[in-house]
Amino acid sequence: LQTSPAVRGDLAFPAHGRIATVDVPVALTGGPVTDYPFDAYETELEFAAVQGGESVPVRMTLVNRDALFSLAVDASESDGAAVFSAELSRSGSVLVFALFMMAAMWALTIAVLMGGWFLVRRRAGLTWPALGWMAATLFALAAFRNTAPGAPPIGSLLDYLAFFWAESLIAFCVVVVVTRAVRAEGPPPP
Repeated sequence: LQTSPAVRGDLAFPAHGRIATVDVPVALTGGPVTDYPFDAYETELEFAAVQGGESVPVRMTLVNRDALFSLAVDASESDGAAVFSAELSRSGSVLVFALFMMAAMWALTIAVLMGGWFLVRRRAGLTWPALGWMAATLFALAAFRNTAPGAPPIGSLLDYLAFFWAESLIAFCVVVVVTRAVRAEGPPPP
């Protein structure tokens, strides 16, 4: 079985024998993985078979087995070879979940900002339950971000559109609330 040079060298299978499953690495082109969850890739695959030095017609199908990606394939035949133009993009469920994660991060950030604004405006002292909630949100978002399907690398669009902003704003809010609360409490009694 001959494959295109960008994929792998030729594969040899003996006649009338079982063909074992073989992993074939495929070179992908397209956007970087940091475009997560909007990253997409494409590749061209061509398979041809030779028996006894003569070309043999090839009939193949290409199936997606990865739940994190959707596959669009344009199949054709060229001189007895099976030719696939494949496009991979994140599946709808991954895209919906990633968008939900970004919306949840922003919603939690806005909730913390509103709570902090309320505490600062009322000139409340050190309100430990509120500060505990804010700090817990700060650290919970990091764990929540790491549950993103496909384990996107740090620096992906998910981070720049929501996570980095959420962490920065919540940390800023905690510092401002503590600073204002200490001022409101005044100096300790003698």
